[in-house]
Amino acid sequence: MRNLNNLYKSILCLAFILSFASCAKDYLNKKPLDQFSSEDVWGDPALTEAFVNKIYGDIGWGWDFNAGTVDESRSRQEASFDIGNCLVTPDNANNWGNWNGNYADIRACNIFLDKVSEMTFDKALVDRMTGEVTFLRAWDYHNLVSYFGGVPLVTKVYGLNDDFNIERSSYEDCINFIVSECDKAAALLPDVETGDNLGRATKGAALALKARTLLYAASDQHNPTKNQFLTNGFSNPELLGYKTDDKINRWTAAKNAAKAVMDMNLYGLYQAVPAPGSSPADNYASIFTSKLPTQEDIFIRFFNAAIGKGVNGWDVTPNGWYGNGGVGAVNELVDSYEMSDGTKFSRDNAAQAKEPYKNRDPRFYGTILYEGAKWRPRPKDLQSLDPVGVFQTGTWEKWENGQKVNVYGLDSRNSVANSWNNNTSGATMKKYIDPNVDIQVTYQDLTFRYFRYGEILLNYAEACIELGQYEEAKTYMNMIRTRAGMPNIPASETGDALRQRLRNERRVELAYEGHRFFDVRRWLIADQAYHTMHGVSVLYPLNPDHTTATIPQITPIEIQLGAWLDKCYFFPIARSEVNKNNKLVQNPGY
Repeated sequence: MRNLNNLYKSILCLAFILSFASCAKDYLNKKPLDQFSSEDVWGDPALTEAFVNKIYGDIGWGWDFNAGTVDESRSRQEASFDIGNCLVTPDNANNWGNWNGNYADIRACNIFLDKVSEMTFDKALVDRMTGEVTFLRAWDYHNLVSYFGGVPLVTKVYGLNDDFNIERSSYEDCINFIVSECDKAAALLPDVETGDNLGRATKGAALALKARTLLYAASDQHNPTKNQFLTNGFSNPELLGYKTDDKINRWTAAKNAAKAVMDMNLYGLYQAVPAPGSSPADNYASIFTSKLPTQEDIFIRFFNAAIGKGVNGWDVTPNGWYGNGGVGAVNELVDSYEMSDGTKFSRDNAAQAKEPYKNRDPRFYGTILYEGAKWRPRPKDLQSLDPVGVFQTGTWEKWENGQKVNVYGLDSRNSVANSWNNNTSGATMKKYIDPNVDIQVTYQDLTFRYFRYGEILLNYAEACIELGQYEEAKTYMNMIRTRAGMPNIPASETGDALRQRLRNERRVELAYEGHRFFDVRRWLIADQAYHTMHGVSVLYPLNPDHTTATIPQITPIEIQLGAWLDKCYFFPIARSEVNKNNKLVQNPGY
């Protein structure tokens, strides 16, 4: 499959394109052979497309997308993670929010849009690329606004002699701009892409970005009656949210935007109704390891090992398979998965605490590797120690030669296999990892999903709940749960109970997909997510008869201290940017 990988191949052309602005005449008055003029670039569809492909290539992705900086994952970090200390001054927060990277791509988008009138080739192609660039610029602004609130809206190309000082636009103006750009992009983009263009932005991608943007905007983080920063002494509250509480209209806009994606009738849940005898856990897991696009995909990115564009599974594979195990599943995430009958899991329930990985939401088994989970064959030199391939971080107490000795799991921090690797959580991420790929031999194919239909249904359901439309919300939440093999939400559940159910549903359905980091902020519940993190200690104790227990004692343990400061609802603008632009107002608390 060539598809979007061809786009990234063509990024190599940008080494030459970057010099398009002006070419100095040499003494022979000949055009340099290794440079392209502006006329070359904007007059040649292949070079123009290569310019656009470079912007696509800059879109970030990650196995865990911020999971390590919220209550989803911990690896081998310091003894404490205080995000307030991480952002204590704008000097040590330069990378949060990728201010420079987003604005670099916005500049590239502005250059393209400024040159559209010079493109004399096929109009349909020009329109398509214009729609893509309009979408990509909206994408960058959505990223910036999600971290910082209102930011400078730059829509022109600045020259070296221009005044670069520009004020931050209000949060409302930024949201209106992003929404308008999404509408413009949607009008220019095709409903679907195929062949080599598969993976490019479509109308559905533009509408999905609009839906996510309006969902965030409607949330408590930007409501002046909910967020103290909007009413409590900050000189420019319009940079962080709205001036008035217009909840109904904003949630209605979010609902309608999600419904517009649904009404395209192009997307659906992957394996929406599990076939008789099939495993809902495997069905769910296969969404994220499928190499081919699915009906759930709205905006995706391909990684193809066959052409040297695969991804290195070493980063996330457990150390007992000679990986790094860098994305641990903290116990807070593990405990958030319901029981298979739809009731809450509780450590206070003796039976559940004794065997905490038994009878859980099938998405748990599709997302997380836990003690005793069968996965894939071990490397050959470890198969004698584990011929089945079972994840093991525990300690076995055994009686040997008249004394008690400890035997450590292959995926533990005391393993004979790369003991210095793996996380401290006692469980680890399974999502995205292809069990059929040997990381010692090859990289992994991956189809990474930025927007998928499951998120759209949850966005729609959340807006319905905030509008008091509980039955409508449950209809779409139950679609997600049916695919997962979970029972419907009780008919009697409404109000805040349903709201909490929706928030937990997002937590487990969208785990490791980059949503939780922003969800806890927009809901103003970040203090519930930034605290001491827990993993588990797994012990197979020695019985009085000197046999070893077959059921382990699994006990939550502290693995990292944590803290929260309210100023972290909005991130600081780097001091270097403030120094360059004296019109920038810094966010409160920095």
